[in-house]
Amino acid sequence: MTTRRATERRRRRRAKRAASRPDRGSLVGHSKATPYVLSAPAILAVSVLLAFPVVYAVWGSLYDTEFIGGPGRFVGFQQYVDLFQDPKFLWSMSRTFVFVFGVLILGMTLGLVFGFALHQVTGGMRFLRGVTIVPYLVSGIATAVIFRLILNQNFGQVNRFLEFLGIPAQAWFSDPNLAMLASILAQVWADLPLAVLLILGGLQLMDPQLLDAAEVDGATGWKRAWRISIPLITPQISLSTILLSYQALTSLGVIIALTGGGPVDATRTLTIALYETAFVDLETNEALAIVVVILLFNALLTLGYVGLSRRYNLDEQ
Repeated sequence: MTTRRATERRRRRRAKRAASRPDRGSLVGHSKATPYVLSAPAILAVSVLLAFPVVYAVWGSLYDTEFIGGPGRFVGFQQYVDLFQDPKFLWSMSRTFVFVFGVLILGMTLGLVFGFALHQVTGGMRFLRGVTIVPYLVSGIATAVIFRLILNQNFGQVNRFLEFLGIPAQAWFSDPNLAMLASILAQVWADLPLAVLLILGGLQLMDPQLLDAAEVDGATGWKRAWRISIPLITPQISLSTILLSYQALTSLGVIIALTGGGPVDATRTLTIALYETAFVDLETNEALAIVVVILLFNALLTLGYVGLSRRYNLDEQ
């Protein structure tokens, strides 16, 4: 009996000591809620800063005002109905899809090529990985100026090279199709570092033993990249796709400085339509409706990325 009571007392003392120890998953000596309480002000501030412009854009798009700052008349979703019945807006949407699709196809193709190439460099050539970020540091206006010069019909280096090959000089900014191609090339050049660095990072995270095993099994070169490397870096590829889509969908500086939306509205994307509606026509409520449409497109891209990231989780590979 005495032994049983002693054992019971020892068990109670151990239980008290265990209860008095701080939870290892929380801050020492504090409850699990402490980190959330401490970070609540920062989370609240960021949420307000991010949410206020969105709420204001949605709210403003539901009203119609005769002049800036004047009283507004509630019209509900009439702004959106008018937008999707406007041929110019529908044209801008189609031009946006062409622009975004072109940037994705060319940007992701070059991103994979340069990513794999930079992954193979060794020794002193590794400085090329740092040089890759340079185009991303150049502003959109500067990028447009560079491409206006190299694609100039009279003295541009691209036309000189075409003439060397026996191809006539091209009027890059007068032909509608070539103007869209020039805009895509400029946008890809500006945002390519995003895709290259993400893909390069994914390649460097791969387990070298998997590639060695594939080489032993006879998978080399393109076959190894297609069957082993690319599936393993699917999260990085999906993230690169989303970021390039964001950049192309919201691009204004490159297009407005390079083509101004022309010729004959060939490069009039949604951002150009937004700029003209807000600052030329001074239709602020209609401009806010275009902002909401662009936000919805971005939200769809975000949902697509979240779905892909859940399906291809690096921790599960």
